[in-house]
Amino acid sequence: METDAIVLDSNDHGESDVIVTLFAQHEGRVKAIAKGARKSLRRFVNKLEPFSFLHVVCRRKSPDALAFLAEAELHSAFFNIRNDLELYTVASVIQEFLLIAIKDEQPDERIFRLSLWSLHHLDRQHTPRAVLALFLIRFFEYLGYRPDLEHCGGCRRAVTATAQCHFHPEWGALVCSHCRSAATVTTPLSPGTVKVLRVAQHLPLERLDRLRLSGPMLQEALTMLHNYGRNLFQRDIVSWRQLRRAPRHSAKPAAADDHAYQPDPAPTRALTIKENLI
Repeated sequence: METDAIVLDSNDHGESDVIVTLFAQHEGRVKAIAKGARKSLRRFVNKLEPFSFLHVVCRRKSPDALAFLAEAELHSAFFNIRNDLELYTVASVIQEFLLIAIKDEQPDERIFRLSLWSLHHLDRQHTPRAVLALFLIRFFEYLGYRPDLEHCGGCRRAVTATAQCHFHPEWGALVCSHCRSAATVTTPLSPGTVKVLRVAQHLPLERLDRLRLSGPMLQEALTMLHNYGRNLFQRDIVSWRQLRRAPRHSAKPAAADDHAYQPDPAPTRALTIKENLI
């Protein structure tokens, strides 16, 4: 197997080996052992850290055997993510969702491209929590669980976002005023939040970074997406606890709009090589 891959997890094994969990572009989730990686001075040094973007060569003795990581070429280490607490925490939330949802030998080109897009924009230190919200709104869609922000999950009538709306995580949809009494726990969403998330569901990935999502709208979106994810997977998202405690990036100078995503005029060399994936 030879493919591009994102490192999702890395654990020491024995005295010198490392077991890595990869999100491979053409293979889905792959667990592989890198023999002697902790003592390697050339083959694997600084390459097997979580969130690294690699080109790997793996071999298997049999379909059920643990893969052997033979080679790893580093496309991008995303160093800024590993050196900033908020960036690392946001990336860890994305990592946890991927580890929950990505299956062995079930590749998903859209989720792979979305994951790479998210890491790239985190590394560029764009508004990290907005990157997370935009990642999740598309991630759930690509899994086949697109949040319905157009219709009521109870009566299926169209919901116009002119007043405060509510999202029902069990229904995976908005709730109209007539059906709200039948809903249990809902998340309030302002009309502006609903409109931005609707646009995020339709924009091409390469234009997603142009959306503005900040302040109360961003907090509403994250609360809604967190509740929906917990209900969808029927488990707590452990890394979200750390996200609540992580410090936020300080505001950038006025000349640089911290909340307006703009196309990057000078992408990194690694992502220029793989620009077709974003």
